[in-house]
Parts: sequence; C-alpha cells; structure tokens
Amino acid sequence: MYRTVENGNVMERQNEELRRVNAELDRFVYSASHDLRAPLMSVKGLLNMIKLDTEKKHTDLYLALIEKSVGRLDDFITDIIQYSRNTRTDVEEKEVDLAALLQESLEALRFMEGAEHVRSTHYIDIRAPFYSDASRMFMVFNNIISNAVRYRNSTRQDSFLDVHISVDTERALIRFSDNGIGIAQEHQESIFDMFFRVSSEGQGSGLGLYIVKDAVARLQGTISVQSATGKGTTFIVEIPNHLGQARLQA
Repeated sequence: MYRTVENGNVMERQNEELRRVNAELDRFVYSASHDLRAPLMSVKGLLNMIKLDTEKKHTDLYLALIEKSVGRLDDFITDIIQYSRNTRTDVEEKEVDLAALLQESLEALRFMEGAEHVRSTHYIDIRAPFYSDASRMFMVFNNIISNAVRYRNSTRQDSFLDVHISVDTERALIRFSDNGIGIAQEHQESIFDMFFRVSSEGQGSGLGLYIVKDAVARLQGTISVQSATGKGTTFIVEIPNHLGQARLQA
C-alpha cells in the first residue's frame, strides 16, 4: 500500500512537471514567433519605402533603420541558440579561467551599440583553480554585461560597469554593478521570467535573464539582484567550485 501511494506521488509530480514544460514551450513558441516576425515586418516595410522613394532622398535613413531591425533579429536568434544550448546540453565541468572569460565577453560585446559609453573596471581575486561549465559561465557574463550596456542611463556622462570576481576552493562569487537606469521594485521578482519586459517597447528579447537564471541553477548556484530606479543595478552570482570533484577524478 505504501509503495502504491509513493508511486502515485512520483507520477503526479512527473505529470505536473510535464504540464509545466508544455505550458512553457507553448509560451516560448508564441512569443518567439511574434518577436521574430516583428523586425522582419519592419524590414519589409522599409524596403517598400525605399522602392517608393524615387528620388532616393531618404535611402540612408531607411538603410539605418533596416540595419537596426536586422540587429534586433540577430540578437534574438542568438538568445534562442543560447536557450537551446542551455536546456539541451549536459553540464561539463572543467577548469575555467574567469579572468579570461570576462575579457572574452567584453571583447565580444565591444561593438554593441552604446558599449563605447560604458567604462568597465575589474577586480579579480583568484585563490584557487575554478571548475565549472565554461559555456554556461560565458552565457551569464554575456547577458549581464550586455544588459549593463543596453540599460545604461543615457543622461549620465560616467556610465560604468564594475565586475568583482573572487574565487576560493568552495565557490566563485561574481558581482556585476552598474549605474544604469535601474529596475523598479515591483519588477524585480519578474525579471528572470521568460520573455519578461517592463514594457512592450522594452529592448532585448526578454530571454537574457531567464537564460542566466536557468544556467546558474544548472550549475547549482544562486543569483540575486539589488536595484533602485535611476541609481543602478547589482547582480550577485555565486557558483560552487567543483575543484574537489576534479581532484578526486584526477
């Protein structure tokens, strides 16, 4: 009798998880198809405007707007690829050079619109080799750093991003602090939800922080946010160091 009840509970939990995954998949397909189509429709409309502009007086403007729409589309496709990679690939624990990973992420985002206006500083204290999944750590760095650029306060002359990294035998503690536009208190519990945007005009795909949260969870870590509107945002990421397991397997 006890085993029957136990098996029933396990089946109910599995069914509940399946319902959650299916609902999430439905929401993903609906939102992704809408967000992929929007920039394509924009490009289509602008191409039509170029055809109608017989004197070609506004061609440069239309081409700049097309470039912006294509950039949005490319960013969204990149986020979808990251989402798929994070959900479908196993965690692969190897030694990760976080200082090099940070530099790689900053270099990858160097040509992002507005990146030249954000001054970055780094404080790194590595006291032990760090073992984790490099590709997921790169996702975390890329998404949080790109948000610091995307949501900088354009009225400031001194936009910055400070990254503090400390590693010991137990964990890596990474703090990303910026002085951007900040996140209102009422939105802070929702920012890690899939496709969450503060408004319909919000920048980005709405997938970035969802990917970060899920990647951190798969690495058995935690992430928290501290923010105030108009003052900036700090993300604190803590990831366990699997150095001990690496030594046992060596």
